[in-house]
Amino acid sequence: MLVLTKVDFDAELQTAKALQSFLNFEYSFALPPNSMTPSALDLDGDGKSGDRFTWVRYAGEGAMLLLSQHPILPHFHLNDLLWKDVPEALMPIRADATPFPSPAAQEVMPIVGQGLWVVQIGERTEDSFTLVAFQNQTPVFDGPEDMNGLRSSAQLGLLSKVMDGTYGAFPDQRFALIGNSNLDPNRGQGDREAMRALLRDPRLQDPMPSSPLGDDATAIWDKAGNMRVSYILPSKDWIVPRAAVVWPSEGPLHIAAEQASRHRLIWMDLTPSPP
Repeated sequence: MLVLTKVDFDAELQTAKALQSFLNFEYSFALPPNSMTPSALDLDGDGKSGDRFTWVRYAGEGAMLLLSQHPILPHFHLNDLLWKDVPEALMPIRADATPFPSPAAQEVMPIVGQGLWVVQIGERTEDSFTLVAFQNQTPVFDGPEDMNGLRSSAQLGLLSKVMDGTYGAFPDQRFALIGNSNLDPNRGQGDREAMRALLRDPRLQDPMPSSPLGDDATAIWDKAGNMRVSYILPSKDWIVPRAAVVWPSEGPLHIAAEQASRHRLIWMDLTPSPP
C-alpha cells in the first residue's frame, strides 16, 4: 500500500483514479480535505474574510490519497473535529489574552488541516491491519500568536488520543501510523518535544528509515536544510526486516527523487510476529 500526501483532490476523484490506474493498484481511498470549503471568516488574522480551513492556493490542494492492493474499509476520520472541542489543546491568543484571530473563528476552526483517517486494510479480520494516515499543519509562517505552531502540536496530540480509543475503537496491535507531521524531532521550528513524545510512545516502534544521501531526513529545504518530517510508525508487535528513505546518492533514481519533490518517499516491510 502507498500513502501520498500533497495530492490534489477533486470531487469526481479523477486524480485518485488516474494515479490508481497508472501505479497499478487495486483500490484507492480519498476524503475531501479541509482546503475544499471556504469559510465566511478571517481565519488567519489578515483582515480578509473567506479563508479556507487550512492555507492553500486553491480548493483541494495538498490532500491525501491511499492506494492499496487490498480492500480499504474506513473506520472513522477526524477531519471535522473542532479545535475547541479537543481537551488540553491550546488555542492562539493575542497579547491582550483575547482569542486569535477572533472568537467566531475559534468556534468553527477544525483541528485537522488536511486529514486524519483510520482505516482497515484487508477484509478478513485475521489478515487485516489498522492504518492511521495523517497530514499535519506546518508549524511555521504565522505571527506571535503561534497559531500554526499550536495547531500543529494539537494535531500531533490527536494521534495518541486515537490510539487511546478516544474517538473510536482502536486495536492494541497490528496497526501503523503513516504520514507527514511537518515536524522534525530535533531540528527546525515547532513543538519538537511533541514529536519526540510520539516517537517514545511505548505502543509504537521507530525503525528510523534512512538513505545514503540524507541519513534519516525525508525532506530538504533551501534554508532549513535536511529534516525528518515523514514517518511510518508501526505498532510494537510488527517485525520490521527492512526500512529506508528513497534518496540514493547517484544514478537515475537520485535524479528522479531530486526532481519529484523536496520530500522523499519512505518505505518499510512489515511482517506479523509469530502467534
